[in-house]
Amino acid sequence: MDSLQARADVGTTGARDAPPVPANRLRAGYALGVGLPLTVANVWWVILAEKVGRGPYFTTISLFANAFFTLIVLLLLNALVRRAAPRAAMSQAELLTVYTMVTLGSALAGHDSIPGLIQMLGHPYRFDNGANGFLGRFGAYLPTPLMVSDKDALTGYYAGNANLYRPENYGVWLKPVALWTVFIGLLLWVMQCLNVLVRRGWQERERLPFPVMEMPLQMTDPDARLWKSRLFWIGFGLCVAVELVNGLHYFYPSIPSLNVQHTNVEGQGIFATRPWNAVGFTCYSFYPFVIGLGYLLPLDLLFSCWAFYLYWKAQLIVSRQFALDVTPDFPFVREQSFGGYLAILVFLLWNGRPYFAEVWKQILGEPSEVDDKNEAFSYRTAAIGALIGFAGLVGCTVWAGMSPGIAATAFAIYFALSLAVTRLRAELGPPVHDLHFSGPDHIMTRVAGTPAFKAQDLTMLSFFYWFNRAYRSHPQPGMIEGQKAIADLRSSQRTLFWCLVAAGIVGTLATFWAFLHCAYAYGTQAKFGNGSIFASEAYNRLNSWLQSPQPPNVFGQLAIVGGFAFSVLLMVLRIRVPWWPLHPIGFAISSSWSMNLVWMPLLFAWIIKLFILRYGGVRLYRDALPFFLGLILGQMVAGSLWHLLGLYLDVTPYSFWGG
Repeated sequence: MDSLQARADVGTTGARDAPPVPANRLRAGYALGVGLPLTVANVWWVILAEKVGRGPYFTTISLFANAFFTLIVLLLLNALVRRAAPRAAMSQAELLTVYTMVTLGSALAGHDSIPGLIQMLGHPYRFDNGANGFLGRFGAYLPTPLMVSDKDALTGYYAGNANLYRPENYGVWLKPVALWTVFIGLLLWVMQCLNVLVRRGWQERERLPFPVMEMPLQMTDPDARLWKSRLFWIGFGLCVAVELVNGLHYFYPSIPSLNVQHTNVEGQGIFATRPWNAVGFTCYSFYPFVIGLGYLLPLDLLFSCWAFYLYWKAQLIVSRQFALDVTPDFPFVREQSFGGYLAILVFLLWNGRPYFAEVWKQILGEPSEVDDKNEAFSYRTAAIGALIGFAGLVGCTVWAGMSPGIAATAFAIYFALSLAVTRLRAELGPPVHDLHFSGPDHIMTRVAGTPAFKAQDLTMLSFFYWFNRAYRSHPQPGMIEGQKAIADLRSSQRTLFWCLVAAGIVGTLATFWAFLHCAYAYGTQAKFGNGSIFASEAYNRLNSWLQSPQPPNVFGQLAIVGGFAFSVLLMVLRIRVPWWPLHPIGFAISSSWSMNLVWMPLLFAWIIKLFILRYGGVRLYRDALPFFLGLILGQMVAGSLWHLLGLYLDVTPYSFWGG
């Protein structure tokens, strides 16, 4: 691909005589005009892949394949525009702004985001019966203005072969969608304000690398060095060839496959016997794009990911061997990981205290060493905005029936976890960060016990499930990564901020529309692959809370404290002992469900990177980098093309990633 620096046509001298378009040029209207339609298109694509279909699950890994595919298409179109009208071509800053908008919209439409909320809005009214007693047990506590209770309108939603655009169908959704859009907007607003407050300290003072943004920066580099690398095209071509064979095998089984996807060994061979059967869902896999992503990670994190993954499995095996697992949920892996995330948050606050002290001076209007003139807005405005947004969220849930103290505690835990996930993405860029079933709804009831909460509060805590079930498609890391890229280019943070505000609103509304359109067309209980599972989980859990109250779980409390203490120990050892190989972030993230799918590719990446650094040094590492970027992009692009082909042919598409 040619250089992305466009040259304008001036007079009769031709385009080659014009100055290049600045990489940091960021026209808001241009970015919005391109970014918003692409955001809607990707929301639609994600819903078709992850909800109507059964993959690929674009948003369950740090790098969204659909966003990379969109960026490549945009780069190709931009090259054509540059030839015809150089000044109309997009700059690097504009390309990255559009990419960030697309990732935000995709995150909102993702597997663990707004679709889970939509599933919850009508579920108890549709599935209430004498056996479960949903409405009799908690129907009086449901926030009815936020729900859809019209059973006639819900019939088409669940059964399909209906038309969303009939007044009796879409009418019942208008009010809940509008109210939930306000709530989601407040969530995103607080995240954006927090990002403004921490971004500069992480990027400029602590020099965090933001590894996940490495690929988009290289792809949009005006010098096009990545596209000129022979090693990149070798890696890219290798993965395209593998995916070509596997895609053909999917449609024509007589063609042999090159299986690089995960294979579950649960219940097979030795894993069918005691105590080895305690490992549960356990896989081996050879995903090339994960190997490529792993190459970008520090050696200690790579080692820690697979080493701690085996550590968690060993805990399960030992617990089964000595019958310790007669205590439900022992050894409380989720709680240990939650303690690890809390330690990460405490560490980042402690380590960043000089910077935060200067930010505090700015907020108070005192002389400060930090300058906020290049931010989206002042630190004072960001702090006040975050507080107003937080108060608005608490107010929304109190209006819906939740006690103020419980609401404030739940949101405090949520944003603490949100910051911790954002920090670990900025520092180390792990491929997965699930945090399954570790949000405030789980932790608060586990620590305090369900009898400590009124039935009304338990019902409202259940509505935290849709944005706390897992943190795989969490939107905050992607937004701060876009801020980092724009800061690198010395472009306008304010323009990016308002582009993301627009993308958040449009992405939210587009997700509601896309999911509901497909629901009425196909039926969430008919042709949807993932149409009501998350709602069933949430309401069955609520029913269990109310039917069988659980006292405070002392073992769970100890596990949180133990996980926190162990992570602090790992941090101290990492600082004091130069050769210490274990990273506390590896401890926190390695218990995640998705680590089952990626631990082995990360092991391969660790071996490869260790060999390269030991025998070739940093120079060989840098020289080989384009090959591994090619692995990432090759599998993602080929896998995306196969999925689009399946949609076009109206057949079940091939899925390259089953996360």
